[in-house]
Amino acid sequence: MLLIFLSTRKIIMQKPFVNTRSHLFLLSANIIYGLNFTIAKGIMAGSIKPIALLAVRTFITAILFWVTSRFLPKEKVAKKDLLYLFCCSLLGVVFNQFFFLKGLSLTTPINSSLILTMNPIAAFIFAAIILKEDISLLKGVGLAVGLSGVVVLILQEGMPELGSSTFTGNLLSLMSTTSWALYTVLIKRMLEKYQAVTVMKWTFLSGMTVSMLLGFNQLNQTQFIAFSVYEWLSLGFVIFFATFLGYLLISSGLKNLSPTVVSIYTYCQPLIATVVASMIGQDKLSVVKIVSGILIFTGVYLVSKKQKSLKPST
Repeated sequence: MLLIFLSTRKIIMQKPFVNTRSHLFLLSANIIYGLNFTIAKGIMAGSIKPIALLAVRTFITAILFWVTSRFLPKEKVAKKDLLYLFCCSLLGVVFNQFFFLKGLSLTTPINSSLILTMNPIAAFIFAAIILKEDISLLKGVGLAVGLSGVVVLILQEGMPELGSSTFTGNLLSLMSTTSWALYTVLIKRMLEKYQAVTVMKWTFLSGMTVSMLLGFNQLNQTQFIAFSVYEWLSLGFVIFFATFLGYLLISSGLKNLSPTVVSIYTYCQPLIATVVASMIGQDKLSVVKIVSGILIFTGVYLVSKKQKSLKPST
């Protein structure tokens, strides 16, 4: 039995298997996120306001990560890294989730999911600024095409009127994917140094503190005792699957794969969100959304495409 265990562990720890497992983690996480657009939209429509939902999900998720860490080997995090993780938590937990939930409450699931697929382009922009990567002609064209898709989607009803909820929601969704892209670039250094659960427990502890302060008033106004069984199940899905499990899966995948690969998996989300939202009548697919989706996907493909190196002729 010992020999079987040791040989199995050796196979599991080999790089091809680890990479395959990481891809499965990312696929699972994005399937969950695709479902979350409709579920989170539904519960915010009547039961709980966006900032209150942000506070609840970060508070309970922080507890889940700290409890989980008790069953794993202890890791001591350097003080300078705690400050770094706090900054990452603002981007990946507070700003990302605040803009996402608030934006989703104002726009539609399909709009929000399509805009969030801009993540690879946002990651590319940050790489160009922070890492000084060159912007090739192909990537420049891809950036322009992808951004044009977002502009078409945001302006689908013409020039927005002041206070238009859909327009505001679309912009907030764009801000959400931007903060998430920067988060995935910055947090990878910590994931290479510590276990995923260790990184997440400190990230969510910081995020929970800020989120609870932001959502205090809305939490006091939330009538949890009046929640139906469906609403409790929806809240449970948002907290356990779309937050705790989702962040854990993404972090585990990001530990072995690049931020660009991680961001490309966001393509799954609008497909799932469109099917589910259309089936229950929460949203509908239109020609404008199809055209926007094609432009965004094309732009992301061009930005993510690796150019072949040109060898000198001999």
